[in-house]
Amino acid sequence: MRRAAVVLAGGRSDRMGRDKASLDWLGIPLVAHVAGVVGDALDHGPVVVVRSAGQALPPLPAGVEVVDDRAAGRGPLQGLRDGLDALAGRAEVAFACGVDAPLLVPAFVHRVVGAVGADVDAAIPVVAGRRHPLLAAYRVALGPLAAVLLDEGVRELGRLAASCHARLLDERALLADPELAAADPELHSVVNVNTPEEYRRALALARGPNPTGD
Repeated sequence: MRRAAVVLAGGRSDRMGRDKASLDWLGIPLVAHVAGVVGDALDHGPVVVVRSAGQALPPLPAGVEVVDDRAAGRGPLQGLRDGLDALAGRAEVAFACGVDAPLLVPAFVHRVVGAVGADVDAAIPVVAGRRHPLLAAYRVALGPLAAVLLDEGVRELGRLAASCHARLLDERALLADPELAAADPELHSVVNVNTPEEYRRALALARGPNPTGD
């Protein structure tokens, strides 16, 4: 199946105190980092960044597309719907994530996207008992279903997964992939950053132990 990705860069970032998309991540803007990771994972298939209308974004990797959230205040389900609509006819399955997943690795994207098969519409990671519908894979054809749910007042991504044939991937299922087990055995890919403290902890994980003790 042709594969793509949707990165949601909008949102109010209230707890962070500033736009998460523009946070510096080891020398590059966070949105550019995440878009680059998913692009590399998908062999440079289409990557769509969904932003709030009027949101200024820093420079993105070559080929990354930007679309506007068409309806403010309707949550991540609206952003996913906009991204899936932008990919219609160009891909069958899309990995969807937020801009706040700095520790995401390509192997995680591979594993989740690969779990969408002939009888599976979505693949949802479940780590430490928590579902991650914004680090998940969805059939692009789910765009119309997302539109129906939005018209019914639904805003949560989890409702989309509950309304289709979704496969849940717990730690055992995720780490059964040798590539992911080697690249991210602790599944730090699911770490997101919503506050300055979470951001600092994620940076510490990315940098690893300091052998000098400084």
